[in-house]
Amino acid sequence: MQKLARKFIPATDEVWRLQNRSDLECRFFQGFSEGGHYGGRSRPTSTRQGIYCCTPAGRFLGSINTSRPAAMANMLKAALAKWRAIPQEKRLLAYDPATRVAQIQRAERRYPKDGLAVRVYSRDLARPGRPAPNDWRGRAWNVDSLWFHQAEAARLLPADPKAGASHAWPAALAQRLVCRNLVDNVRGQTNGYRRPRVAEITTTVTAVRGSIVHLTLRGRSEASTTGRWPTDGDVADMQRGDPWARGVRTTMYGEAEYDRKAGRFVRFELVAAGTRWGRTRYNFRQDDDREAPIAFAIVLDPKDLSRRVAPAELGAYGW
Repeated sequence: MQKLARKFIPATDEVWRLQNRSDLECRFFQGFSEGGHYGGRSRPTSTRQGIYCCTPAGRFLGSINTSRPAAMANMLKAALAKWRAIPQEKRLLAYDPATRVAQIQRAERRYPKDGLAVRVYSRDLARPGRPAPNDWRGRAWNVDSLWFHQAEAARLLPADPKAGASHAWPAALAQRLVCRNLVDNVRGQTNGYRRPRVAEITTTVTAVRGSIVHLTLRGRSEASTTGRWPTDGDVADMQRGDPWARGVRTTMYGEAEYDRKAGRFVRFELVAAGTRWGRTRYNFRQDDDREAPIAFAIVLDPKDLSRRVAPAELGAYGW
């Protein structure tokens, strides 16, 4: 697999946007994905999720949706054979894609370079009877992003940051974290919450050294909802008699450092640990929906531009 992979240029993206939007790269994806394993399919879903091989000109070479190395390797071998049979002059686009980058309106363009951007990692905590070590669910973890504009980030600490001063996060900003990121996405995709039952986070100044303000973070959260939604990949279970319930409850502890001269956080480490329950359509909790421990680690976004990913629920920010 590794030898084969070196013969390709890998790229990853969120498939819903690619298959539904009309930006340049979306139309590019739509042009070759219809030749793949889900081509023309509209039922039971319209997804084009999977692994595709294509030429720079957008000519389809092969595709698959699998986690099995042998099947993946066979697809790559077949794609390489097709690639070698294509004349050089037909492999590339007729124009330089770099000249059309401005036509692409990706969510990452809203990245708050002068604000606060953090990664939110989620995973299950140890518990009796958890999946066996060789079960992927026992090792599962996930990651999402959380963004604040510079003015929003400044509102996370006291206006006059002196040692001993405390400040409660504005409700809308605390709720952004609780409702959009403290969700049970450990094993897969899930929705956020409309509003929390509890979203309390307090920042306290422990020391001020030069331009650096040293902070501790304390908080608690609870967000839940009850209703009917698909849970097993089938909308039929929405007709069941009793409504579903799902939620997450946590206690938070963290430390951070804010550079007043630069007007930004230079360190941000927050842990939220507690309990989750319930399930949704794509979070793989069909046989594991009772209360169980969960945790989140929240740290500054990596400096590597290529690793910046927009929050899954950026559309709910109101930006």
